[in-house]
Amino acid sequence: MAPGTQPVRTQPIGSQPTRRRRLALLTIPLVVVFATAAIGNATAPALLDSHPAVLLALNATTRHLLLTSTSVDVVPWVLIGLGRRLLEDPFLYFLGRWQGDEALDWIDRKVGGGRWLQLVRRRFRLLGYPLVALAPGGVVCLLAGASGMGPAAFLTLNVMGTLATLLALRTLGEQAAQPIEAVVAFAGRNALPLTVVTAALTAAWVWRTRRHGGFSR
Repeated sequence: MAPGTQPVRTQPIGSQPTRRRRLALLTIPLVVVFATAAIGNATAPALLDSHPAVLLALNATTRHLLLTSTSVDVVPWVLIGLGRRLLEDPFLYFLGRWQGDEALDWIDRKVGGGRWLQLVRRRFRLLGYPLVALAPGGVVCLLAGASGMGPAAFLTLNVMGTLATLLALRTLGEQAAQPIEAVVAFAGRNALPLTVVTAALTAAWVWRTRRHGGFSR
C-alpha cells in the first residue's frame, strides 16, 4: 500500500438483520431531511421575504444563508443555519462507517464521481481532515465514516468548519446588504410567479434524481 493511503472497509459490519435495521435508522431521517430541503427550494421565493428563518430551517444552502443574512438576527441565524447544515452529516457519516465500501460504490454508481472520487478514496487519510472542515458534503461525510475517522474528530472538524463558513457568509452578507435587500424585495413583490417556477424546477430535479437513483433506494 502506498504511503499516506488508508483503505476503506470492504465489508459492512454486522449480521444481515442488524444491517437492515441500521440502514433504516439512517436512511429514513435522510429521506426526511432531503424532502424538507426540496420543500425549502420549492417555496424559497414565498418564504424569503415573509418567513426567512423558516426558509433557513428547511434548507440552509449558501444562497439562502446569504439572502437571509440581512433579515434574521445574527444569533438565530447562526443557530438555525448551523443546526440545519449539520443535520444530515452524522447520518451520512455513520452510513459510511457501518456500510463501508458498499455505500461508496453505490454512490459512485448512482451519483457519479469517477476519478475524483477514486482519488479522494485512496488519499482520504491525507485529505480527510481538511475536507471535513472545509467541504463536508454528503460524499465527504460518507468517506469520513468509511475511512475510520473517529466520531469525535469528525464532529469537531465538522462543527468548527461549518461555523467558520457561516461567519464568513454573514460577514459577506452584511457587506452586500444593499443588493441582497433588493433581491429580497423583488422576491416579495413577485412571490407567486417565482414560487411556481422554483416549484417546477424542484419537482423536475426530484424526478430526475429518483430516476437516476439519487441517495435513496
